[in-house]
Amino acid sequence: MLFLLKSGKKNSHEIHPEEIFIDSTNISNLDSDSFEGRFEKNINVIIFIIFGVISAFLFSFFIYKLYMHQVYKYDYWNNFAMNNYIKKSPIFPARGIIKDRNGETIAWNEDPEMATSSIPKRFYITSAGLSSTLGYMSYPKKDKSGVFWQDTYKGQSGLEKQYNDLLSGVRGEKIYEVSVNGKITNDNIAKEAKDGADLETYIDINIQKAFYKYLKEVVDAQSFSGGAGIMMDVNSGQVLALASYPDYDNNLFSNAETEEEKDKKNNYLTSKKTPMLNRAVSGVYVPGSVVKPFMAYAALNEGVIDQYQNIFSSGKLVIKNKYDGPDTIFRDWKAHGYVDARHAIAVSSDEYFYQVGGGYGDQKGLGIDRIEKYMKGFGFASSTGIDLPLEKIGVVPSKAWKEKSFEEGTWLLGNTYHTAIGQYGFQTSPISLARSVAIIANGGKIIIPKIASTTENNKVKDYVDLKLNKDFLKVSREGMALSASEIGTAHYFNDLPFTVAAKTGTAQLGLHNERVNSWSAGYFPRENPKYVFVFMMEGGPATNKVGASKMMRKVFSDILEKEPDFWK
Repeated sequence: MLFLLKSGKKNSHEIHPEEIFIDSTNISNLDSDSFEGRFEKNINVIIFIIFGVISAFLFSFFIYKLYMHQVYKYDYWNNFAMNNYIKKSPIFPARGIIKDRNGETIAWNEDPEMATSSIPKRFYITSAGLSSTLGYMSYPKKDKSGVFWQDTYKGQSGLEKQYNDLLSGVRGEKIYEVSVNGKITNDNIAKEAKDGADLETYIDINIQKAFYKYLKEVVDAQSFSGGAGIMMDVNSGQVLALASYPDYDNNLFSNAETEEEKDKKNNYLTSKKTPMLNRAVSGVYVPGSVVKPFMAYAALNEGVIDQYQNIFSSGKLVIKNKYDGPDTIFRDWKAHGYVDARHAIAVSSDEYFYQVGGGYGDQKGLGIDRIEKYMKGFGFASSTGIDLPLEKIGVVPSKAWKEKSFEEGTWLLGNTYHTAIGQYGFQTSPISLARSVAIIANGGKIIIPKIASTTENNKVKDYVDLKLNKDFLKVSREGMALSASEIGTAHYFNDLPFTVAAKTGTAQLGLHNERVNSWSAGYFPRENPKYVFVFMMEGGPATNKVGASKMMRKVFSDILEKEPDFWK
């Protein structure tokens, strides 16, 4: 039909609406899914605008990112790419060795030519009672992928920890070029390693071994829990020996490899004998009668006694019960008769110091407040400042201490009596006692104990002058001299080639006084003191007949055999 219409109006170029309607009406087979028979509609210009804006934004964003990666962050991405084939590896320096005062090595490293890895093993001297003093260290450590998560040596205890920065040195670095198949094509040292500095100590290994030998002998044979030994310069604080027993093998803590070695190391950590404890520095013990020279000075300085005053010792001090109950008895270890301050120190009269400390009858006493003041003034219950970690501070009993420590906190006269002879809650470390004895020996100067000879240590002033009364100090010194004579409790020292001033102590422990700490503390030579010593045996049976002074005498003999003139 469309054809006929077109034929009939061949001279006309217009299409009339009816022609369209006729087609849509009369043609019945239009495909509506293909939009046949429908009007076509023009796209709105707004859509073109939105599309253009989005396209421009995306184009600008891609240009910006391209600039950031290719220009602005070029160095970052270049290094990132380089690191895909450049690897870094630490170079570990040799750790500084530790020597005694005579240059003998007491901590050293494996020979690099014998080492099986880039980190040489660390070794320590054994059988010298130095394990707690030297301590141990851990090596650099890496994870399963070979990356070091600890890239330095790390001192774990003792001098290794105290002087870790000095001993460790400075880590170096090596750079490797790695090909795509993982092979190293080139390597260069980017930073040289700097070996650690050596550490020189004031320890004399011969003196140290002598202390260890006889500590081990008496502790093992007489069932003591442990012991400690110290020798120190009375003026400078230089420590020649610092022994502790039982001790441990610190080589195992750095180098244990077999299961047997690891088990032994673990046993050290769990042992009831506490071999990991440095008894000389980190142990505190009841001192007993070694405090009596200090009590004598306090009483003289406070006018409680004069140096010639005699007090009678009957063997016991009796406090009458006001309420018809049993009397309270404070016993001496024997009856001494009349004794003055010097002889009370020499024979270690408890009854004399009961009265000097707490008073009795017409005899005035110091009282606990003044006892606390003077004992702390002599350095008890305070840090010595020794260059080792984990120093433990002792206790001087006081009213405040008792109120804090006991439910029934009222201070009693008997507490004062016991404190005056170094009992009750009195506690001190061996190094603290050594420093206190040095005050008497050097004329009233409190010193700082030092193990290592370092620039920093040598800059520290050796002492503080306490400005004590020299006449009263002389009384305490003369009492300690008498103690080391034939009449005194420290008589074992009276046949040495040098003169000794000393004081013994037997501190009672346990509910029924079934165990004791045995002490010997003193200095030598008597006329011009150079060295202070302490020998302590911890927690032995009260029936034991071997005292600390007897063992210290053996130490002297052993030292003199190797170094006959060490005391000069």
